[in-house]
Amino acid sequence: MTKWRLFATALLFSGACTADVSVQFTSLLERHALANGVDITQLGNLNVADVMQSGQGHYAVLLQQGVLNHLVLQQTGFANQAEIAQFGNNNSAQIIQNGSNNLIQLEQWGSRHFTIEQSGNGAEISIIQY
Repeated sequence: MTKWRLFATALLFSGACTADVSVQFTSLLERHALANGVDITQLGNLNVADVMQSGQGHYAVLLQQGVLNHLVLQQTGFANQAEIAQFGNNNSAQIIQNGSNNLIQLEQWGSRHFTIEQSGNGAEISIIQY
């Protein structure tokens, strides 16, 4: 198995020609197999997304919009999917998926905290926290 880590830290301040938005992102991506994927969009300041994938065919779509949002996602097994959106400030989530063909959808709206471990095959969960 190939193991690599990508640490990306960037700070972008808007100029006079663009919107008054500052974007800072810190993402840790650790992948242990081919055909795993993750899309991370971070808008705001001090958002953190830690992703670990081992196995094959995992996919995650992560959106963090606000300040001080934190996400830890671990996917092991085969073909698990996660769709996580954090809006507002100070959200945190820790998500662990084991098995195959599992789906987790999580949406958080400001100062929410969530921890879940999902194991098995073909399990689905969808949570919205306001």
